[in-house]
Amino acid sequence: MKCLVTGATGFLGTNLVHELVKKGWQVRAAGFPGSETRYIQDTGVEIVFGDVTDPHEVNEQVRGCDVVFHVAGDTSFWKKNYERQRRINVQGPVNVAEACLRHGVKRMVHTSTVDSIGYNPRGLADENWKEYNYANTGYNYADTKREGEMLVRQYNDRGLETVILHPGSMIGPFDYTLQFGRIFFDLRDGKIPGCPTGGGPFAHVRDVARAHIAAMEKGRPGQGYICAGVNVTYRELFQLMARKVNAKCPRFDIPPKLFVLYGYLEECIANFTGKAPEMNPGQARYMSVKAFYTSAKAERELGYGITPLEQQIDDAFNWYVEQGFL
Repeated sequence: MKCLVTGATGFLGTNLVHELVKKGWQVRAAGFPGSETRYIQDTGVEIVFGDVTDPHEVNEQVRGCDVVFHVAGDTSFWKKNYERQRRINVQGPVNVAEACLRHGVKRMVHTSTVDSIGYNPRGLADENWKEYNYANTGYNYADTKREGEMLVRQYNDRGLETVILHPGSMIGPFDYTLQFGRIFFDLRDGKIPGCPTGGGPFAHVRDVARAHIAAMEKGRPGQGYICAGVNVTYRELFQLMARKVNAKCPRFDIPPKLFVLYGYLEECIANFTGKAPEMNPGQARYMSVKAFYTSAKAERELGYGITPLEQQIDDAFNWYVEQGFL
């Protein structure tokens, strides 16, 4: 069986490619033109380039594939990139789904996020949680992922089996853009003055990659599956990470209003420097709430496993060391 993986050069996509190769899949790995391929180029997969916002390029990527893993997405929180983020996260999935219909693809697994569900301020949220409480907070990533996911779901009634995965924050190997790894550096160098007051779910990226394959093989069409992980506060996370780099965890928590103010300041500075901000108001609001989730449905139906947080951090740290980042 031949599959297409969009976003194959990204953090999750790279891990998914490796897991698929281990299982003997025939893989076409698609990345944005100019993206890093060194971590998949020796796997024997077919590597192609294209922009998910271009219907013609997507059509050629999908051609000849039996199933599609749509992993590509834009996680930016810089306003300068919001227009493109919308095209990638909303129009991109539509382009992929349309190409799937055109070429008779049977099933599409779409990577969303737990953020698209919203959060339960009183406990754990599951797939049936109805209150999307990130609306009007300036968290554009969640807004666009939610909109794209809702459009993908409509294709299930048009003859394309769609399965949605909702990962939490991911930790593990192949994070070469240092989405997570920069926290190690900042803790080591004393650049984190305090801990955000919120928390979230953290999953081993390899567990999430394996869940994608399980979703393709046995996920129920039209269903969504939360692949969250270990629910912890940012203080608990930072404490574990600080120990790995022999650093001290920040003593103080950052009050939400002060954190949001910092986000506005960073955004203002970015307008003058042209460099991406470290934080923005929407991201600060997001990191100031405890957004915890249950993965029970994915565990039950997909065999999703949750690696202990300490092991997640160890695996990530060891990879950064092996690659010379740390």
